[in-house]
Amino acid sequence: AKVTIMTLHGAKGLEFPAVFLPGWEDGLFPSQRSMDESGLKGLEEERRLAYVGITRAEEICTISFAGNRQVYGQWQSQVPSRFID
Repeated sequence: AKVTIMTLHGAKGLEFPAVFLPGWEDGLFPSQRSMDESGLKGLEEERRLAYVGITRAEEICTISFAGNRQVYGQWQSQVPSRFID
């Protein structure tokens, strides 16, 4: 067995038995920059990428997030991505 690490953009058109999607926290995914720069349009593009990631899984898809994350040496509480619901 092998592990392939790729971006969601790079996964379009491919399928895998198992897919792991880490880092699903608001501000990370969807990214704060995308929402700040493009507003609702940016949020919808991020939602489409979420769909791409989830639908790459043939059998199992695991989505995870961190409750706390260290950013530039400071611990920050994280909110799960709105896409998880």
